[in-house]
Amino acid sequence: MEQNVRFSVTPLISDHAVLQRDEVIPVHGRGRAGAGVRAELEPEWGKADGVIQPKSGWGVVNPAGTWLVELPPLPAGGPYRLRVESEREELEFHDLYFGDIWVMAGQSNMQLPMERVKYRYPEEYKKGASPMIRQFAVPIQWKFDSDSDALSGGEWKMAAAEHTPVFSAVGFFFAQKLYKRYRIPIGLILTAVGGTPVQAWMSREALCDFPDERKKLDACSDPGYVERIRKEDETRIAAWWRLLAERDQGLAENWAAGGGRRFWKKISLADRWDDREDLKGAGTVWLRNCVEIPPGLAGQPVRISLGTITDADCLFVNGEKTGSTSYRYPPREYETTALRPGRNRLVLRVAAVHGQGGFTRGKSHRLIWENGEERDITDGWEYRRGAVMETLGEQTFFERKPAGMYQGMIAPLHRVPVKGICWYQGEMNADEYERYPGYFNRLVEDWRRKWNRAGLPVLFVQLPCYDLEAGKNWVQFREMQRKLTSVPGTAMVVSMDCGEENDLHPVNKKPVGERLAMAAFQMAYGEDGIWLSPLFSYGERTAEGMILHFDHSECGLETLDGTAPGGFEYCFYGGEGKEDGRKVRIIPAEARIAGNTVVVPWPMRDRLPDALVYSWSNNPSGANLCNSVKLPASPFLCQIETEKNH
Repeated sequence: MEQNVRFSVTPLISDHAVLQRDEVIPVHGRGRAGAGVRAELEPEWGKADGVIQPKSGWGVVNPAGTWLVELPPLPAGGPYRLRVESEREELEFHDLYFGDIWVMAGQSNMQLPMERVKYRYPEEYKKGASPMIRQFAVPIQWKFDSDSDALSGGEWKMAAAEHTPVFSAVGFFFAQKLYKRYRIPIGLILTAVGGTPVQAWMSREALCDFPDERKKLDACSDPGYVERIRKEDETRIAAWWRLLAERDQGLAENWAAGGGRRFWKKISLADRWDDREDLKGAGTVWLRNCVEIPPGLAGQPVRISLGTITDADCLFVNGEKTGSTSYRYPPREYETTALRPGRNRLVLRVAAVHGQGGFTRGKSHRLIWENGEERDITDGWEYRRGAVMETLGEQTFFERKPAGMYQGMIAPLHRVPVKGICWYQGEMNADEYERYPGYFNRLVEDWRRKWNRAGLPVLFVQLPCYDLEAGKNWVQFREMQRKLTSVPGTAMVVSMDCGEENDLHPVNKKPVGERLAMAAFQMAYGEDGIWLSPLFSYGERTAEGMILHFDHSECGLETLDGTAPGGFEYCFYGGEGKEDGRKVRIIPAEARIAGNTVVVPWPMRDRLPDALVYSWSNNPSGANLCNSVKLPASPFLCQIETEKNH
């Protein structure tokens, strides 16, 4: 071990940190081998709640250059100051509080920041939340050769207005509801990365039962492999974009500023691009529109809202660049004050990179002023092809490879005591709904063992509605998730009503976060009551029809809108039979609520149906069943032949 290593403390212990109450406090870091380390925790300015005397501990840096000092447990409260010293070096951290720490893990819908939902929740975005709510965002990094023993950086941020934009939106509303109920500091450790499958968050040991995944991990563990592929990708991608710029006639003739006056064709932003031969394939398409602005709105802050676009785009207003987006998923919300009285020219350069370009169907396209006035700009556009290209092959996303995110972003957290885990993931695994239970079970088992908490609560989010092509297997995935609740110590949050049928990243994140908090009331804080959505338990066959029983319905079932329950359908399998309710003859089923059950009479048919489904669609209509606290019921499939006779 090098003797001149710099003395340091894990970034998880820094100014404004939240430490887990009622647990031994592990203070750890790096230093010179053999050096002594002393840590002392004392009230900040002599005002901290819950402790009078300072707490201190000693340790020694081991030959590997790491050290650990454990301080005794403390109840919720603060603020505290932590002083850590080794030889002649001293580090001091301020405004530390004891409360509950929650790990917020998964992929993009957990990672999605408040910045992305600011138009849905403007007041929360502007005001922030209590300074007792804090977030530590784990730096995004993957590692394949071994578990990382330390984080590369990161800092705690309070949920004050200036930091609200970077908070996980789900985490923000989750913590806010917890804090309002318990009035103790809530710390969020955000460790989520967009586009990551569950296998990326599993340890090497957890992957032992999955040889195909271990083989992928072994390939990435080969020295130099990752860096070689990354450099090859960077070179190939940069060359593609250079060639696109060289070929783009719109750049050469400055179409953004009004050049290229001829050969434009009319189009609406609602039109499908794959219906037009000259819009097919990769390359650039330029679009332009002229909008009339009255003097009273000219120069006022306005948002140019264009929905989502495949793949990249750049917007020009009156010849000046206003904003750009480099990939398909973020909503295009471009803010400007550049609109002048009279005619204004909007020009949009769209680059289709990986295949067919275009605007996402069903999205609105508007000018939105701060005073609430709006103007629809879907129609009146013209387009012209700028360049035609060969499709750019996808880069290698190493964040999607097995164990990489676990070893880089979960393993360094295991020394930190936590209250529980919130897990929002599955979009990347939707086509693996048959294998996912095996992955999920091993992940939960492994994380609990590594955190040394056999009953560590794991709260997970069921995927919401989503009806674009990539969501073709989400119905089956949601049914599989419903059955995951059989894993002890887990609970599922239903989010079907929080999705958007044409957006992978819905902005309605407040109900998701608050339902996770309600699940925590029961699973982590031991509160009695109904805190979870109704889950189909079993069905009874009677002469009149099916009687459906539900968990979490002790105080009775209701409907969200007060009307008769909808969303129920009977299924008749064809000759080959289907056991997942997908390709079958389906007819609507009438239903009525009877206390905490639902009664569904048999249809007037010459044979009994094979199955009964509820909310069995990627964008269901009429599904309105809920419990007494208005939590929506999960979609489900009931195979009638397997249910018992009454």
